[in-house]
Amino acid sequence: MKTSLVQVISAAFILLWIYTAGSKLVDFQAYKQEMSLQVFSPGVTLVLLYAIPLLEILAAILLLVKKTNKAGMILSLLLMLVFTAYIILIISGYFPKKPCSCGGIIKAMGWKAHLIFNIFFISASILSLFITLKPEVSDND
Repeated sequence: MKTSLVQVISAAFILLWIYTAGSKLVDFQAYKQEMSLQVFSPGVTLVLLYAIPLLEILAAILLLVKKTNKAGMILSLLLMLVFTAYIILIISGYFPKKPCSCGGIIKAMGWKAHLIFNIFFISASILSLFITLKPEVSDND
């Protein structure tokens, strides 16, 4: 049961990362334009332009392989935490501009819906890591 829950969570993240990275790469010019509207310096924006889809694809690949699944889940959690911190800063009015360079249908979400979406995935990744890191209890104990 626990293993299948971890697999379902991993599958959900794989779909999320492939979908978001894929939608950025399929319409790279639009993604590049949206990234140029971000509040970051041009140098940081250039790094993020390539790093974000690359890290999303890397997370999906790590999640696909049993030996690297835990590393993929940790990377997924870290990505979601960073994206969520950014959303919180947007919602709180910290940034003067509020562009969204998310991929696909996720871009259509409002910021509060996006926050709830991210909190759900953060919770799922923490649950998955808790299950995989928790030592197995033997019947002989």
